[in-house]
Amino acid sequence: MQLIRVLRVTACAAISALSVCQAVLGDDFKRPKPAAIALACGGCHGTYGQGMGSIPAIRGIPESEFIRAMQDFQSSSRSATVMDRIARGYQHQDFVGLARFFRNR
Repeated sequence: MQLIRVLRVTACAAISALSVCQAVLGDDFKRPKPAAIALACGGCHGTYGQGMGSIPAIRGIPESEFIRAMQDFQSSSRSATVMDRIARGYQHQDFVGLARFFRNR
């Protein structure tokens, strides 16, 4: 009886975790959704990308400018404190998604 209860709880936890993963990663489970990636940006750039102190705003930037900046950080052709290292963890499609996400914030 105890084993059955443990198995049920474990199954429920697994289903819950799968639901959270799908909400964050999307239907294909391959790349995180832009909104999920943007949560990480908010730590420095502000919840809505409004900028904080010496950290620049990233909201309202034209998509092409945002993407170019991220590509420049990624290739280290644009100097940065940490953005060059952060940008290396993303793919072009992530930059496009983030550019669209922050464009209308």
